[in-house]
Amino acid sequence: MGGERAKYSLTDNPTQSLWFERFSKGCLRRMGQDVRQDWAITLECMHALQTRLEEEWQLASTLASQVGIAELGAFALIAFCGSFRGPEVFMTDLHGLRKYLMNNAGVPEGCVIIPLLGQFKGETGERYHLTPMADVTNSGLQVKLWAKRLVFVRERQGRIRGPAFCDANGEVAKAKPIEQALMDMLVGIQEKNPQVIGAEVDIYEQFGVSRSFRRGATSTARTRGVDDRQVTLINRWRSFEAGKGRRPQLAMQDHYSDIKIMIPELILFSKSL
Repeated sequence: MGGERAKYSLTDNPTQSLWFERFSKGCLRRMGQDVRQDWAITLECMHALQTRLEEEWQLASTLASQVGIAELGAFALIAFCGSFRGPEVFMTDLHGLRKYLMNNAGVPEGCVIIPLLGQFKGETGERYHLTPMADVTNSGLQVKLWAKRLVFVRERQGRIRGPAFCDANGEVAKAKPIEQALMDMLVGIQEKNPQVIGAEVDIYEQFGVSRSFRRGATSTARTRGVDDRQVTLINRWRSFEAGKGRRPQLAMQDHYSDIKIMIPELILFSKSL
């Protein structure tokens, strides 16, 4: 509704009529809309979350509990240090993650490669977007550690391919359960450390995995001296995705060769956090 493009449809649904579409567009122009953006997660909050996750990991005694904690830890660290929106983190490919965590994969010291897998309608094959990150940030966020833990629990489940974040059937995981679990942890942090998250903040209303990690990372990086050019550089793969296939398809190793010389600059963003 309210779209700008012409549409043709065979339906007797009154809410999909041309008149109702114009009515909705008129309401939007006259009344506006209430936009509520996710609040940014601060660096201090990320460290409190990492500490809480580490405590849970040490207490986890079953594979199921280890899987749940490893997923939350890897998701939070990858989303924050990669400046990713929530849905983008679910594109992390398990096979690629395992490959670049191996010592013989040629990854420079102090770096971890997060491979995102995108597919385009009408294309065959797969396309990798490789995002280099610092294995440990300047403030001590452990990206590589949690990525390795995620790979470890997946191997114990007998999974070496497919989405790194998946459900029991091996399909890409849904955002809602992970978001709910992370928000529950933030509530626990709020109750224990109100100086990190104020008692007046409604966690479930104000935060979300969609943009909280990205907004927090971008703001933190800028306050630590990262310029806009480097912020754009770390997000450059989105322009490839928007290109809808106007870039030659390459194998994963070819993509890595393509960005290898840029790694020292690409990890500046995550290293600053």
